[in-house]
Amino acid sequence: MLNPTIDFIAKGTQYSIPNSWEGITPYLFQSLIHDIGLMAKGKLSVAMVRVNYVCRVMGWKLKKIKDSEGWANLAWLAEQVTFPFTIVYPDNDAALQDLDSDTRKLCKRIPPHRLTGITIARYLSKLPYNYAVDSCFCKQMIPVIRFNDDELYSAYTIDTSFNRLTCSLTALQFIEARSLIGGSLEQLPLLAAILYYPDRYSSDGAHSLAHKFVKLPVDELTAIAFNFQAFVNYLFTKTEFKLLTEAKNTKVSAISTGALESLYNLSSDGLGDVDTIERMNILQYLTILRKKLIDTVRSLHSAKMEKIDIAKETGLPIHIINDIL
Repeated sequence: MLNPTIDFIAKGTQYSIPNSWEGITPYLFQSLIHDIGLMAKGKLSVAMVRVNYVCRVMGWKLKKIKDSEGWANLAWLAEQVTFPFTIVYPDNDAALQDLDSDTRKLCKRIPPHRLTGITIARYLSKLPYNYAVDSCFCKQMIPVIRFNDDELYSAYTIDTSFNRLTCSLTALQFIEARSLIGGSLEQLPLLAAILYYPDRYSSDGAHSLAHKFVKLPVDELTAIAFNFQAFVNYLFTKTEFKLLTEAKNTKVSAISTGALESLYNLSSDGLGDVDTIERMNILQYLTILRKKLIDTVRSLHSAKMEKIDIAKETGLPIHIINDIL
């Protein structure tokens, strides 16, 4: 079982190190994203990313750790840090396919030489594996952008309290921001301007604000982009909206292609004028898209279309169609 914290006692004092994205502070988040960037450039190892993280949480300075026992304790703590990375095995994790969910999660987080009580660990230790950054979580890590300490821009909100997800992004904001994911460094100020736009959202206004956001540190802009990417990944892998990404290469897959067209089509469906549709909450928009997709499948089924043909028409796998019907 993966624990959300790493708890230990040193000199009679209890300490706790967060072991999840959701448990860390904005400072720890931005520092960690900076180190992950260095790792991507080959300038930092996975082990050192973890060591640096532990030192920041604990307020330790690496240069002040002189004795072997201190280094051994630090190395042990760093090994317990599992949340920033997942482990990737050959052939898209083929060796893990038949494992139960809990065991698979452990194998994706903990290297095989540290897995205890798991039969497959010995086999996994013989396989080559790599580390990938875990970019899937649901939390606003950078709630405020500051200019000169007196000018603030508040972020879009994400709230998961009471076991319910809400988000303040409008449909247009989300679509325009999502179109910039994976773009160039030059586009990061525009992405941030879209996500941190004050008051009522405007595409033109965000474009103008981006010229101001160019002054933000690259590390901060990169962290903002990573945070949004992780939220998008969460929406489409961990919630009911996963259905919207199951439809591949078809006109029904509105969230993947033609997202703006799909947004404005809602106006044609009588759900409001263009201005109202653009300001629709993102979760409401995705809920409508999901319902339209489900209705399409059920309508085709009612028209006596075979499931294999429904799959061709919608791009959905047969098992998803069975779940809908």
